[in-house]
Amino acid sequence: MDQQWKRVEYETWDAAFKGLVPLVRQQSVRVAAYARELYVHAYSLSFARKFEGQERIHGRYADVAYKCGMYHQLGKALVPPEYQLWQEDVKEEEEQLYKKYTSDGRILVSTLQVRGAKSRFWKKEAFEEQPTENIPWLMIRESCQQHMERWDGSGYPDGRKAEEISPIAQIVGLARELDVLASGTVSETPFDEAFAMLCSQEGTLWNPELIQVLKAAEASCREVYNKYIHYTLTLPKTITLVERSADRSMGLSYRAIQDSMDGHIWGYEATPWFSGIANRPGEIERLDDVASMLKSTDIANDVANYFMYEAADTILRMGNCRLDTNKVLLKVPNELYTQGSKLKEFNQLFEDQPIEKDNLLLLIPEQLVKNANKGVREVIARYVRNGIVLVMDQFHPEAWEPEELKETAISYLRLSPDVAMDADTAESIEILKTWGFTILATGVDSQEMRDWMFHNGVAGLSGPITGNIITEDELIRDGIMRQQQ
Repeated sequence: MDQQWKRVEYETWDAAFKGLVPLVRQQSVRVAAYARELYVHAYSLSFARKFEGQERIHGRYADVAYKCGMYHQLGKALVPPEYQLWQEDVKEEEEQLYKKYTSDGRILVSTLQVRGAKSRFWKKEAFEEQPTENIPWLMIRESCQQHMERWDGSGYPDGRKAEEISPIAQIVGLARELDVLASGTVSETPFDEAFAMLCSQEGTLWNPELIQVLKAAEASCREVYNKYIHYTLTLPKTITLVERSADRSMGLSYRAIQDSMDGHIWGYEATPWFSGIANRPGEIERLDDVASMLKSTDIANDVANYFMYEAADTILRMGNCRLDTNKVLLKVPNELYTQGSKLKEFNQLFEDQPIEKDNLLLLIPEQLVKNANKGVREVIARYVRNGIVLVMDQFHPEAWEPEELKETAISYLRLSPDVAMDADTAESIEILKTWGFTILATGVDSQEMRDWMFHNGVAGLSGPITGNIITEDELIRDGIMRQQQ
């Protein structure tokens, strides 16, 4: 426990709420929004009309329901920050301390309510609950103490069951669980899976009548989820430029890049494809096949921009689904480097698609770097200085003098397959690593070649040996499956 932390006697609601760690405050805001929507639908469906305390479910108290969600975890402000978030490996005594926040929360809000009522005439009294008949006050107290109770009696702190649980506490408890599941599910459809999970627990963890309320409130709860998209793990909103459609004429396909013998995936190489070939429906062409056409029609930079946005969106999806890699190695038209600096477009990209720059790596052919004139060399240098990660592709170690290679400022080198297994290449890899270069490889098509590469210090490799070429959706699906194994 932090020896500097001291228990605080809070004088105001705002001070107590600020005593919560940021993640708990953020969750409380979301739970408050869910709770209000559920409460409104509960009232319209006459939820809990046979319960003791049914008078707490009334349209006039919808805003109180929001406050119940906002302050249901307020008791956590009375413990050190490290005990405010649930950890799976807590000791038994720490678990009891954590769970105590429910009862402490009820006492804390009752104290704050009385202090607020007495205003400046308040004098410090014992830290114990002050009785009340005020319905809004009772609703907040009950939601604090009972939101972790469950219909079958399996909850805490008191193991209440069925009608013993306050109606407002049931609503807040369900709102909290909806948020926990929706924001923590490793999936592309977290809200849908959370909703289905709660419905499947009808009659066990949740009052069947309350599940009917949830079903009626599905659309409005989904709106809450979408409103707080930045706090949750949903799919990123793709900008119009990369709108997916069944008949689109170009896109990216992917192949895994492995970084170890056990098949761990370091990232994915992304290869552009083009369709719409005249008289050849269903066929596609690769970037090299259309390079001259792109150059002659002066659209290469627009195409490069499109592919970078699509790759960035894939990186966002990988992160939002909590895959253990977020890296994409992208092949782009050469014109990106030969027609002047595009730093303005890069800056806009990273503003529109907020990813880490070092997760989007761009291939640049070795010959383009080798033969670059002064203007192209300056463009390449500007990109590197501004954090754009370039990977020199089809690299031949014997073609470079040490100082010449270092002057490029490019730190990633991807070996050409035709030199990959040369004895001289193995020696070169060792030297290049000592100079700070990261060595990758492509075209790896046998176990012997893979083993040789890893033995000689290649950081990542790809080719038929690392898997088939797949779509973005298959990448996400397979990644989620690996995470769940």
